[in-house]
Amino acid sequence: MQKLKYFIAVVENGTVSKAAKVLNMTQPPLSMLLKKFEEEIGIQLFRREGKRLFLTDSGQMVYQRGIELLASSEAILQEAREYQKDHRGTVSIGCATVSNFSLIPEVIKRMNDRSINISTHVKEGSTPFILEHLRFHKVDIGIIRNVYNRDDLITTKLLSEPIMVAVPPNHPLAEKSSVTLEALKNENFLLHHSSYEYNISDNIIMECKKSGFSPNIIYWGTETLPMLGMVNAGMGIAFPPKSVIKSVGVSLPPMLELINPEIITTLNLVTVKNNVKKEAVDIFLKITKEVIAEIEEDFILY
Repeated sequence: MQKLKYFIAVVENGTVSKAAKVLNMTQPPLSMLLKKFEEEIGIQLFRREGKRLFLTDSGQMVYQRGIELLASSEAILQEAREYQKDHRGTVSIGCATVSNFSLIPEVIKRMNDRSINISTHVKEGSTPFILEHLRFHKVDIGIIRNVYNRDDLITTKLLSEPIMVAVPPNHPLAEKSSVTLEALKNENFLLHHSSYEYNISDNIIMECKKSGFSPNIIYWGTETLPMLGMVNAGMGIAFPPKSVIKSVGVSLPPMLELINPEIITTLNLVTVKNNVKKEAVDIFLKITKEVIAEIEEDFILY
């Protein structure tokens, strides 16, 4: 396991010398340990060209599986320590800010109400940030809106919901209950970045063009709540998911249903294949799905 850690450090730091500095050791012993590691497992991990090292295909596989193995071993030890201290475990989640306001507080409340002793760690960020943390086992689960097809990921739909239109409080449409996309052609649009595969902004732009206009986009952002603050300040309109109405402690602008067309977004749960299973994660997901089911029921009544 120690040699595996050294091997991973070399891969992630790019050179033996840089890895040696990070590991607080000198280069020659680290080079010898790498060579011994290759001999012990009978696999050539690196292709050497002069002073440079390049991962072989087998080395790449050992690197990927090695990260999973180290994460699994740490998870086992962490879970054992928590049981010894009478804890049920920890769950680490990567999500956008809006999910941390609208979904996760209710999940945590229910765990507290049921005396379920789970510590929840949340890291907010963009989709690329969340996927990177998933792949490096820095979070157990990701909650994201984009749909991805990746060999190393498992994507499960949690919730399908309509996109709403948020307008400033003094807007002529503020007292309406619904609005068509065509009626918004003269508005300033605040949209989410669409730099990582296909997302809801691409769908909105496509539907605008079908309605005969190109939207005037004055702001691209990564988070919904800052956009809603800009809407409240009268800077433009935004397109949050309907579940934002469940946000805790947030001052929301007037929200209208978008009709003709209705645009649907999906909230997805993403995990890494072959990741170690934790009881705490299973409990958290069970309660999350329970909360999601009630949110969907509320949408019917809303």
